[in-house]
Amino acid sequence: MTSDELSLLDTIHTQRAIRHYSDKPVTEDDLSTVLEAAVRAPNAGNRQQWRFVVIRDRETKRRFGDWYLRAWSATVDRMGDDDRASQPYRSGGELAAQMEDIPVLILACIEKGTGPPAEGLDTRGATIYPAVQNLMLVARSLGLGTVITTMHTQFETDVKSYLDIPDDFDTAALIPLGHPAEGVAFSRSLRGPLADVVFLDRWGRPRAV
Repeated sequence: MTSDELSLLDTIHTQRAIRHYSDKPVTEDDLSTVLEAAVRAPNAGNRQQWRFVVIRDRETKRRFGDWYLRAWSATVDRMGDDDRASQPYRSGGELAAQMEDIPVLILACIEKGTGPPAEGLDTRGATIYPAVQNLMLVARSLGLGTVITTMHTQFETDVKSYLDIPDDFDTAALIPLGHPAEGVAFSRSLRGPLADVVFLDRWGRPRAV
């Protein structure tokens, strides 16, 4: 199936985390297409508090690989042996090692706002993460791989200083973008049955289908 033949549901059902990339370049046209999709996302009050830093510079990508690897290694050290051996966490180290060779990194940022901090959850995610998902879905429709990462946020101060990000913005996600490496293919995602995660009216009450 070619990218031109993908329906929206096909795109959703075959989107997966890609952690290995080829060196084939990402065109400016494709990059503009995924970024245009990102800024079409619904957002709070249409305030469009997002900003996106496109990173092609090799040295900057290498620095992100270093930050990622340090954070990933510390995380894995806290895991049990079974979790540490799982495929996604093994691939995390490989992603860090090749970060400088990935064609594009996109750093999604979100404005802090000027009001008092809200109680409870940080609701800015309701603005930035729909934009990130739009970006990733459209990338998939173009045959480009992505994965959402947040390990760099453990070095938020260093990242913001290095990239001249102002104090009134925070970073929210780093999205590698590129063509999947040889042997890495998109496929239908494996998920458990809806009955395990969807309830009717009350927690644990089965939904009749």
